[in-house]
Amino acid sequence: MKVTDILYESGLSRVFSATRDHDYGTITAFRFAPDCGLGKPYTYSENIRRNKSLLAKLRASGYGVTSIKGSYIENYNTENAREVGENSFLVVDMQDRGNLKQTLMVLGEEFDQDSIIFGAAGEVGTLIGTNHCQDGYPGYHNEIPQGGAIFGKSGEFMSRVNGRPFVFAESVELTEYGVAKYPTELRGPVATAAKNWKDL
Repeated sequence: MKVTDILYESGLSRVFSATRDHDYGTITAFRFAPDCGLGKPYTYSENIRRNKSLLAKLRASGYGVTSIKGSYIENYNTENAREVGENSFLVVDMQDRGNLKQTLMVLGEEFDQDSIIFGAAGEVGTLIGTNHCQDGYPGYHNEIPQGGAIFGKSGEFMSRVNGRPFVFAESVELTEYGVAKYPTELRGPVATAAKNWKDL
């Protein structure tokens, strides 16, 4: 086994351990366009700024965050459906506060996402609708069980850790930010989180 393979396995092991031991979820701020995907398309630069804002809000709230590469069907089950590759975040409630689901739902709605995925510690993930789009999938606050995290396969709603897919069944480039523990670590995320993404 190559050293890079060991590192990839290690990254997946950490992700698996986090989903087993703590509440977890996935979210992104990437979006093709506002207004249920029908408005003027966002540029790549705008999506990067949107994700920077989302990351700051997650870190300022005290969550562990890992950057992952996601693949998702946006506007699922509509004539505007499109598969999009997007930079996503695996978010873990390392401090076991119990409010991650609500936080992800609020942020999913703020960033006009079709859905987020949330899973309680050691349990299967659930796709939860977070926008009011008429044809949005799975529909506002509707919940669709996704199965457990399966590593090394691919599927409709999936993410990648170090380039290897992990899937919430039936349904990474790995950068770990961890939990900000000290005021000096929080200063940057808190200041960035207070700004509108357009000002970043």
